[in-house]
Amino acid sequence: MTYIRETCGCCDCEKRCGALDIVFVIDSSESVGLTNFTLEKNFVINTINRMGSMASDPTSPTGTRVGVVQFSHNGTFEAVHLDDPNINSMAAFKMAVKNLKWIAGGTFTPSALKFAYDTLIKNSKRARAKVSVVVITDGRFDPRDDEDLLRYLCDDDNVVVNAIGVGDMFKREQDDEILGSIACGNKKRVTEMKRYVDLVAEDFIETMETVLCPGEHYLSNTLDLVFLLDGSERLGTENFQHVREFVQKASERLGLAQSSTDRMRARMALVEFGKESENHIAFPLTHDPALIADGIARMPYLDSSSSVGPAIIHAIDNVLGKGNARQTRHEAEVSFVFITDGVTGSSNLEEAVSAMRGAQVVSTVIATGSDIDQEVLMKLAMSDPDAIFKGKDLSDLSRSSFFDRFIRWVC
Repeated sequence: MTYIRETCGCCDCEKRCGALDIVFVIDSSESVGLTNFTLEKNFVINTINRMGSMASDPTSPTGTRVGVVQFSHNGTFEAVHLDDPNINSMAAFKMAVKNLKWIAGGTFTPSALKFAYDTLIKNSKRARAKVSVVVITDGRFDPRDDEDLLRYLCDDDNVVVNAIGVGDMFKREQDDEILGSIACGNKKRVTEMKRYVDLVAEDFIETMETVLCPGEHYLSNTLDLVFLLDGSERLGTENFQHVREFVQKASERLGLAQSSTDRMRARMALVEFGKESENHIAFPLTHDPALIADGIARMPYLDSSSSVGPAIIHAIDNVLGKGNARQTRHEAEVSFVFITDGVTGSSNLEEAVSAMRGAQVVSTVIATGSDIDQEVLMKLAMSDPDAIFKGKDLSDLSRSSFFDRFIRWVC
């Protein structure tokens, strides 16, 4: 399955943020320094890496477009334009950003904001596109510049400005008032940090991903996805809640089928298992967000022993169905996602794995902690080590880095 995913791309899904224009305005003045300027560029690239694919046609009314302005003293501003026909892929954008050279001059921040709007945004705005601007600077600017221009972007209600102030290489504190003006007086959109290296920290990149694309979802090919949760006493009530939140998040981010007759996109089911005869179907295969949310909310914590083999057979018989009672769609990839540490009874396990193969199920395993049974996990993953997702604990499940990797794998 790993080979198929990596070569034909048939199981890939794509993150979608809607029609979105993002403009980064980055400080290239002398006080920033070459190393920190490189960190700014890496921040831009790492952030956009998380935003899904870019619009292949910059004139398209949909998709994500990205522009960059680097600024120093007046007359030195340089830009990667939103509507540049040569910026039609992630690779082209990365190359354009990497080619920006540190200017190492003065700091004309207000004029740079005017330049960003007049040159990149004003005449290339798309009717349905949200415009987000991210400004990175140490906050101060040359007194010869026009301070009134700090709020230049605020005159357009369709533009949202985020200001990131970083203490410069001389360890001086950024000017909070100036940052507040850049962010149009919205303190929630001002971020302060002491070091430029913090720009590329995983947690901060995750935060910016949410800020720029808060309602993102993933569009899959035809997918019928069944979660099988080990609800044994080893899980614990706190981790049980983490899993519920994870499944809920997956339902919100996957592109669910739009109707019962939709032959594309995803449907989901959730089965919690405990001891051999204890299997609880929280909700069957469905595209209905309300049914999914209600099933998750009502799902009890079994808090018993664990027997995964009978649970697999129960899911195949009662969730997937057989023969004329088959509930899966003809074109769908059928995927089982096990959330377990593998410490489970061995009853019927070999028979269950064989049944999965017979039902053409693709399996994925999520396991956390150090106390796991690797042999059982490998059986559940049908001998594919790449299909086993490991985390330190179950609170990791909803972290963007883990979650995105998992979603891209299953869909």
